[in-house]
Amino acid sequence: MNPKNLKSTKSFKGFPCTHRQWKAESHCRFVHGYSREFHFEFEASELTQEGWVVDFGGLKEIKEWLNQTFDHTFLVSQDDPYLEQFKKMDKDGIIQLRVLPNPGMEGTAMYVYQEASKILRKLYGNRAWISLVKVSENENNSAIFTSDKI
Repeated sequence: MNPKNLKSTKSFKGFPCTHRQWKAESHCRFVHGYSREFHFEFEASELTQEGWVVDFGGLKEIKEWLNQTFDHTFLVSQDDPYLEQFKKMDKDGIIQLRVLPNPGMEGTAMYVYQEASKILRKLYGNRAWISLVKVSENENNSAIFTSDKI
């Protein structure tokens, strides 16, 4: 069996966080929150000795990183004009600030792909990789980032 024909998936749900899109001319410029979900697809050049693309039980570090980054946190863009005020709120214990290149769905999908890929590389080297990350803020809105690795 060719492992290139196999994918495995893992979803992580229930990450309540807030963010704002300060550049938006709509209501999205205000601080608002969602319970985010993350869906990963994995591929591999060869299977593990157990016949797996990845060991789901071995993805704890990715889940821990997701918890640290998105569970009850406030996501803000690195160029938000109120960043210093948000940093003060974080220092004062009012929010748990996380600064991202872009806290929207598209930016979050790219960011999660990059960071989770680093963790997966530590576990598997180049044998397995993330081929897709889907980030949802609710049942209607999501963004997908796909890897160009073949």
